[in-house]
Amino acid sequence: MSLLDTASLIVTPNGYKEGKLYSVIPSDGSGDLSVTRATTATRVNSAGLVELVPYNLLSWSQDFTNGWYAYLGSITATANYGTAPDGTNTSTRILFTSNNQIWAKAISGLTNLNGTFSVWIKGVAGQTIAISYGGTDNVVTLQSGWNRYSVTAVGTIDFIFIDTFGSTATDIEVWGGQVVEGSVAKDYQKTETRLNIPRLDYSNGTCPSLLVEPQRTNIFTYSEQFDNAFWLKVLATVTPNNIASPSGILNADRVSFNNGTINSTVTVVANTTYTISFFAKKGTANTFRIAEAYWVGTFVDFDLNTGTVTSGTGSIEDYGDGWYRCSMQFTYGVGQTIASWVIRNYEAGYIYLWGSQLEAGAYPTSYIPTTSASVTRNADVVSKTGISSLIGQTEGTMFLDVDFTEVSDYNGWFMKDVANFDTFAFIQRETSGIIAVGYYGSGALQARIETAPSQPIGRYKIGFGYKNNDFVLYINGTQIGTDTSGSVSGLMNFLDAHYSSTGSTLQNAIALWKTRLTNTQLQTLTSI
Repeated sequence: MSLLDTASLIVTPNGYKEGKLYSVIPSDGSGDLSVTRATTATRVNSAGLVELVPYNLLSWSQDFTNGWYAYLGSITATANYGTAPDGTNTSTRILFTSNNQIWAKAISGLTNLNGTFSVWIKGVAGQTIAISYGGTDNVVTLQSGWNRYSVTAVGTIDFIFIDTFGSTATDIEVWGGQVVEGSVAKDYQKTETRLNIPRLDYSNGTCPSLLVEPQRTNIFTYSEQFDNAFWLKVLATVTPNNIASPSGILNADRVSFNNGTINSTVTVVANTTYTISFFAKKGTANTFRIAEAYWVGTFVDFDLNTGTVTSGTGSIEDYGDGWYRCSMQFTYGVGQTIASWVIRNYEAGYIYLWGSQLEAGAYPTSYIPTTSASVTRNADVVSKTGISSLIGQTEGTMFLDVDFTEVSDYNGWFMKDVANFDTFAFIQRETSGIIAVGYYGSGALQARIETAPSQPIGRYKIGFGYKNNDFVLYINGTQIGTDTSGSVSGLMNFLDAHYSSTGSTLQNAIALWKTRLTNTQLQTLTSI
């Protein structure tokens, strides 16, 4: 039996569904973590592309009787009518009379989306049915059995329809409705309320990590449309939708400069730190500047040929295929409420731009697309209640495999009494860059072990063993310290991925043991 086989709880970012991240141990569902966000968000998928989570923009993709859909005319809809393409009894029967429609409600924040609507339909072979997206119709001839049909629209509204206008089918089964960005119908993704799917992010390679971020708002509007009037062009021209962006969709703009600029003016909060970021790719020009204002203030110069910052203090991150995410921070002083951000190029030529973002915070978080209004992405909340039986109460071990992606403030995991903070154990990274573990019980701190300050961001395997008068911290195979004075008592029944408003993490694994592992076992467990 391996050390992992003895754990009471292991969660890795692999199996998931809407609102759930499955535990590996136990496998009966009692250790599954709850995930809520209640907004859409983005991630880097397994192909290295930036995509929305979930990429299926429809809610209730398998229940066309849900109130999220609307009907025109006399339609009878029956949920769970027959066997769907995935073998489950989840198809919806739609019985039309004449000139009837079933349609989805508007998808908030995603109007004017270039997208593809697809749906599985089963009916009488040879009959026809119309499916529509954004005013573009596709009258399809039904084949025998279940088949997937799709329609793509460019630059139009986001309503979808299944209707009988010009059709002959009156009795069909439907299943697996989906709207995605772009002109390709992706693999089907089931949705219900849609917005609480865990973000399994592949930024670090071929294995996914759970992306956990605080709430942020992209203040910029028209974040992908630099031809919009929101972006003032001075000696610069924009060719929209010129090449594929980091999303893999043909929606990145070519911006041609003649020692010119594009800029935008927004209202900000005084005495607040902001981060501005753009995805950029070289064209006939290699360099560009992000600046706080035209001639004065903070600026950063970027070389898109070498992928480096050449002057100023900023960051540049490689997203593949020549794309880089370039960012700069700036703190506004007292009384400053209007910001005019500038992209300047001192070379004659063009670069490609996509995905602009201005957010209050000291580092760039995952991209938040916008159109005509700013958009807020809620915090990722990952937790589990009622698991006292999986937590070591008088002794135990916590293990965390994590990438601290930014300098953060009290980010990590807590085990605690759900009713209060009288009893809790924790692993966390703190503001100063300290990585600390500890145990709080009977209203007082019983033990705390910490590293030196200013630990670099990056990946850590952290093990914390606790028992009466026997606490230890291991990181990456090395013992950091011990504490031999402190008692363990009280109830812990809640596990929480704790974060602050200033930190993000990529979670690779969380595990618990109901015994305090030996030092040798902790060294093995945390070795990379």
